[in-house]
Amino acid sequence: MQKDYSAQQKHIRKNYVRFPLDLKPDVLEEFKRICKQNNTTPTTEIKKFIDEYCKSKDK
Repeated sequence: MQKDYSAQQKHIRKNYVRFPLDLKPDVLEEFKRICKQNNTTPTTEIKKFIDEYCKSKDK
């Protein structure tokens, strides 16, 4: 039996925007490797960076 994620997908489409980012393949692979080594994900680390950056500049 498959789960129905349509409500979650609708919520995401309504409340979030995509932020495409072009990186060199070797840079992305290294970033992914380091994130995995530190038990995190690239997305988590990018979101943390953006949040911290905004907080530091909002003064």
